[in-house]
Amino acid sequence: MPEKEKIVALYVRVSTGYQVDKDSLPFQKKELKNYCEHVLHIDKKRIEIFEDAGKSGKNTKRPAFERMMEKVKSGQVSHVIVYKIDRISRNLVDFSLMYDDFKYNNVTFISLNEQFDTSSAIGEAILKIILVFAELERKLTSERVTDVMIGRAQNGQWNGARVPYGWDWDEEKQMPVHSKKEAQYGIDMYHRYLNGYSTLRIARYNNEHSIPTKRGGEWSSKTVGDFLRNPINKGDYRYNYRNSARGKKKAKEEVVYIKNVFPPLIDPTIFDEVNRRLDENYKKQNTNYMFPIRKQCNIFSGLIICGKCGAHYQVCRKDERRLDGFRPSNYVCTRKRQKAICDSLNVSEVKIGPFMINYIAAMVDISQKRKKLKDKKELEQLILSHMQFTDLAGIADDSLQETMDLLYGRSTNIWSSSPIEKESQDNENKKNKLKENLQKTDRALERLKKAYLFDDDAMDEKEFLEMKSKLEIDRVKIENEIKDIDNDAIANNVNQIDFIKTASQFLIIHKINSGEFIDYRSLAILDEESMKAFMNSVIDHIVVLNRQISEIVFKNGLSHKLLYR
Repeated sequence: MPEKEKIVALYVRVSTGYQVDKDSLPFQKKELKNYCEHVLHIDKKRIEIFEDAGKSGKNTKRPAFERMMEKVKSGQVSHVIVYKIDRISRNLVDFSLMYDDFKYNNVTFISLNEQFDTSSAIGEAILKIILVFAELERKLTSERVTDVMIGRAQNGQWNGARVPYGWDWDEEKQMPVHSKKEAQYGIDMYHRYLNGYSTLRIARYNNEHSIPTKRGGEWSSKTVGDFLRNPINKGDYRYNYRNSARGKKKAKEEVVYIKNVFPPLIDPTIFDEVNRRLDENYKKQNTNYMFPIRKQCNIFSGLIICGKCGAHYQVCRKDERRLDGFRPSNYVCTRKRQKAICDSLNVSEVKIGPFMINYIAAMVDISQKRKKLKDKKELEQLILSHMQFTDLAGIADDSLQETMDLLYGRSTNIWSSSPIEKESQDNENKKNKLKENLQKTDRALERLKKAYLFDDDAMDEKEFLEMKSKLEIDRVKIENEIKDIDNDAIANNVNQIDFIKTASQFLIIHKINSGEFIDYRSLAILDEESMKAFMNSVIDHIVVLNRQISEIVFKNGLSHKLLYR
């Protein structure tokens, strides 16, 4: 795009409603427009304003900013002009990555208040110096706010978080008080647990009796457990407990814990006894079969869907290892386990594994014999011949017809090449952008290390480690996104030949592409991780109803609905 056709982006931002009311935004826009007209002599038609009202400058998650950067990356912008440097960014690393985009796309950056532009070397140097102080100011402000909040908590003052279940906010007292609607339900939960109810049973009771959660949702064993463990219910105030609402717990010395701040909702002795039992039950679970599950490979994890409620199945336990070394996983409906609102039966890998591997082998077999198949009946008989020791009666007629269309090239849109090619191109473009971001992150890491190692006044060790950790996390995320695109390539480009090839390669490696019944257990014992990767590359999901596989949906979109006697 010719330089004269590119837009001049004026970026304005305020972070509070107070600033908006004081006409800070109109003032910024007026000054920037005057500068463009009288100093740069830019045509008004080229000017475009990007405005973020009430947005913080501590990160780049701002709608107008993101919209502007999209235009920068597409080569539509010649200048980015701001009133003050901290209007666009107050974070050194964020600005460094953003400035890389400016330089790569030949964009001149100008700040009116600091009187510089990056078209000169001195302007670029001054810019980086100013940004260091802008970030320092933000961090000092953040530390002051944190100190104030912790000070308030230590004095027993509420810091404005959402009040928990059983409590309401009292505007006059400026503190939580017992809820007239929820308090009794909360007290009853403690007594039910003492009377032998589990957290799951309490959740089931609450849902059956239409007792809503604080947000009006359904109860689960976790929400009940979280309520029973909250120390506010015995009158104590706990603050700065986690990094975020659901983040990791902080070190004990960082937590503010003050006793007897609020009138207790439940007798403290009852609270302590309930929590003692919760701890005891948790230890029992983790020394039985619950804990090791997280360390084991569960081949069908994430692939099974409940035919009754539509929720995914999750692993409930891993059986003891059999004499041959086989250790099957057992799966339960998530809504049954967490909320007790589904009565579907659990399923075991003992049944699902052999069924699925032989069904896939049948699909490979029909592809190899497709020229001999005359009609849907022969197709069905060939598939069923692979399925020994099952009560499978047949396959739905529309599934058979779809398979015949696939085998003989009379496919519907899900098998046509055009959308696949378009999706493949989109993925390739996305992958290229991710690689560019990866390079930028690497450059930012390198600059950060140099600043720390060679400039004694640049930053202290803690600040360096925090920024380095953030960049390394971003780098891992980008790498994982690239890997996801590569892993999805098989699924996104699959057609008749690719689908057959994916399955056949696995079966040939294990010398089981013989048309005979396949011993699933021996393959699972040999390499669970490979079996899991294989199932995920071929199967999109499996629908289970009454412990039977009622539908198989392959990665290429083909769906087989199964009929039983």
